[in-house]
Amino acid sequence: MQRLLARRLSVLAMAGTGSSASALPQLERFERALSSVDIAVEPRVQLVPPAVGGGEWPLPLDESVAVLDSSFNPPTCAHVHLLRSAAARFGVRRRMLLLAKQNADKPVVGASLPHRLQMMELLAREEVEGSTVCGVTAHPLFVDKARALRALCGPDATIFLLVGYDTWERVVDPKYYPEGRRDDALRSLFGTVVVTSRDSASASTMAPGLSAEGQASREGSWPRERAAAAVRSGLPAEVTHGRLHFMPNDEALAAVSSSAARGALAGDDPAAAAEVLPDCIRAYAKEHGLYE
Repeated sequence: MQRLLARRLSVLAMAGTGSSASALPQLERFERALSSVDIAVEPRVQLVPPAVGGGEWPLPLDESVAVLDSSFNPPTCAHVHLLRSAAARFGVRRRMLLLAKQNADKPVVGASLPHRLQMMELLAREEVEGSTVCGVTAHPLFVDKARALRALCGPDATIFLLVGYDTWERVVDPKYYPEGRRDDALRSLFGTVVVTSRDSASASTMAPGLSAEGQASREGSWPRERAAAAVRSGLPAEVTHGRLHFMPNDEALAAVSSSAARGALAGDDPAAAAEVLPDCIRAYAKEHGLYE
């Protein structure tokens, strides 16, 4: 316990005041983390050292972790809300912010990856001490991330992987798999997936936190065709049973997105930026001239 406390205090000391003088060594630390993962080898997740509150990995048998997989360009109030809401909904104490070095469908633009990792770490420090870590992977595809997370967390841990609705549609799109192999790939790797959406009409007028089949069994729930349109997976029930949940976002955060945040910062609109960005992220972006 004393060693863990000492490590946490050391990390906080390294963080300093967040001034520009400390920015270079901080970014070098994140660059090393990014360089440690390679898409040409077996998928893995690298925790960004020093992992504040990293605790024990693989996770103990009775542990679970909520993993928010996003591009964090930049992290927003919606990211914070989704991670906290899912952790509370499913009773999860351990949390992870996960960044992939590349996107399956679009190039990396906006803030550099080291800057994104720095902003993710700022968010982690805002959470309950010891609850949240940051990780990076080289692999953009869901099945590879799932395999990497399982290797990191251990075979017995429960992993709640939080994805946006757009990401979920890509997860179940057959074009990302060898012909006829999607179901087999997801059957072997499927953990517990929580699909979130800013748009309640797209996915999440289902009761918060219920599984797809649990919602369908409720009297007065969505008509079957609307539920089917929302899931849009075509996955066999044995793949998703009890492991696929839809969770609507807070309506007050419906307009909060990273693109809106970038627009507010680019337009030098402090009021708009304050509505969508945590204070620590807004200050960091301003200090480093991000998105201007």
